[in-house]
Amino acid sequence: MQLRSPLPYMSTPKKKILAALEEISKRKYSSLYQNDKKCTGVLTRIKQNQSLFKQNIKTSPLRFFDLGSGDGETVLAAAGSVGWKATGIELNSTLWAISSIRRLFSNKFIRTNSNFLWGDLWKYDIGEADAVMIFGVKPLMSRIANKIAKECKPGTYVMSYRFCIPLLGPDCHDVGNGKEEVVAKDVNVNGTTTTMTIPAAGGLAADLIYDKEEMKIYQLR
Repeated sequence: MQLRSPLPYMSTPKKKILAALEEISKRKYSSLYQNDKKCTGVLTRIKQNQSLFKQNIKTSPLRFFDLGSGDGETVLAAAGSVGWKATGIELNSTLWAISSIRRLFSNKFIRTNSNFLWGDLWKYDIGEADAVMIFGVKPLMSRIANKIAKECKPGTYVMSYRFCIPLLGPDCHDVGNGKEEVVAKDVNVNGTTTTMTIPAAGGLAADLIYDKEEMKIYQLR
């Protein structure tokens, strides 16, 4: 049941959350198998056999972070419906308490795959993420985008409901006017360390890959 509360936050509809989570799961696991020559034919069998697909999710769970997790709806859905290792970070103590209680009353599988942290999202590193959910208002979106750009690896999926994420152009230098202050980021690509420069003003080098019913999914380049 979707939790309703007079608290000052916007709860994301569960139906829209699940649709986005399932879209990322299909894309992520399809990519993993397509890149593995030993798994020729496995992807087709997974698509045809839903139970096999679910089994592979359990053995190779994705890592998910919800920045501003509110009542915990997205984290619990990620842990329970698609089997991800999901973490919610929430600054509001009341919302953190509500989400933690909801987790305690969930089944063992969800409790094992989820946790909620009470604190400032800027203080937590999200470099392990395969996917990130953003709750943010317009004044904060550039700062959140910059955090994701500096900490997350290429290929990471970013979910956002209603709010748009500031994006960079293909050359990663088209945010704002004139010269931009940049930060360096070392990323590992197929065993090779490459240094990327990212405008410090905020913005993601990413592509919008999903846009339905106000739910958007971006993928980092």
